[in-house]
Formats: sequence, structure tokens, C-alpha cells
Amino acid sequence: MKLSERDIERTCTDFLALDGWRCLKTDPCSNRALGKGFGEKGMADCLYIRYRPWLVEVHVGQKKPGDDPWMKVVTCQAEVIWCEYKSPRGRAAPHQLAWHKAERARGALTLIAGQDFEASIEGFMGWYRSSGLMRMDI
Repeated sequence: MKLSERDIERTCTDFLALDGWRCLKTDPCSNRALGKGFGEKGMADCLYIRYRPWLVEVHVGQKKPGDDPWMKVVTCQAEVIWCEYKSPRGRAAPHQLAWHKAERARGALTLIAGQDFEASIEGFMGWYRSSGLMRMDI
């Protein structure tokens, strides 16, 4: 049975959710006036983000009377994966390849199915398990 790009994306997204990732689906052609879609031409299908917050005590100063100058604040880092899914027969278009090249030059982790991992659920799972990003043994 051949899986579609949509099936692969949905299964991999569900898998990543189990490990703490949030998925934001890109859709640069949607109607933004209705609050739908975000993105730019060539952008990956999905943006996965996972936060790494920690509580630290920092001096923030006093901004107004009554402020605690030694208040505790939460600082945060985030892990980010951009992923372009393809079916086993699919190929990235030139504008998609250009987008990935530009983001990688900025230091982003971007993936293209069929190039960075086999275009399948098993291919993605294998990449993820060996990536060093996996927190839970799923």
C-alpha cells in the first residue's frame, strides 16, 4: 500500500506530538483576512516547535513603584524543525529547494522527505530516532 504525503505528514506529526512537539501547519495561499494560513512561497509544510523553559532568578530592575527588583522570570529556548513532506514519488520544487537552502544558511534545521530521510513514515522515524532530539523512548 502506498501512503500519500498527507498520511505521512499526519502520522509523523502525531509521533512528534508524543515527544512534546507542537506543529504549525504552513499555508501561504490561505485567506489571511479570515485568520487562516501563514507562510511564504517555498516554505516547508510544517513548523515543529518545542520549548525548553527553565526558571531562573534575574535582576530586572524596578520599572514602576511596587515592582520587585529581584523577581523570578522564565527564560526559554526553543527547538525548531521545518519539514517538507513528500510521498515516495514526490520531489521538491525548485522554489522549495531555494527556501530550504536559505533557511539552512540562517542556521535552521530543515528536512525534505526523499532527501534528508526516506519519504516514508519509517524513514522519518529512523531519522528522528538518530537525530539526538528524541526525549522519550517512543
